Amino acid sequence: MKRGLTSAAFLIAIAMAAPAGAQNLITQDGWQGFAMRGADNSFDRCVLYNRTVAALTASPYEMLGITLDPTGRVGLLVFYGPGQLTRGDKQIVLKLDQRPPVTVGAEVLSDFHVNVAALDPATLAALRDAKAIEAVIDGRTIRFELSAVGAVLDRLETCVKIYGPKSSAR
Repeated sequence: MKRGLTSAAFLIAIAMAAPAGAQNLITQDGWQGFAMRGADNSFDRCVLYNRTVAALTASPYEMLGITLDPTGRVGLLVFYGPGQLTRGDKQIVLKLDQRPPVTVGAEVLSDFHVNVAALDPATLAALRDAKAIEAVIDGRTIRFELSAVGAVLDRLETCVKIYGPKSSAR
């Protein structure tokens, strides 16, 4: 779990400090993000957010990130409003469109930021074509309209190939 905390802190520090061009900026159909690095500057994962990096820098609240690590795990970064969550390992309930909700493990990294390290194959398949996602944790619900998630997942795969370890399992 320490890796997630380090990555989240690094993500926020990079987003706040560096210009977008220095972050290996990637874009896809209105989503923007970058290749993330760990505290030791090694590749961690690629992320695309449902808003621009400039908007992320202005306010890291109420947004969604989709991640892909070099082992092929697709995860989520769910950002609530400030002060809404309690840190720790939790369960998050995800509802994609009208499908039944699924419960997955998550780590609340701050009072507003949740990391879902990996989605199971069925949830990932549903996410690819989803038009909306709802997330519930600590009694707090947030909903996002989605577009072009299939293309976002494809772009993340390309990002990992470009910026990830060259000996990656992918």
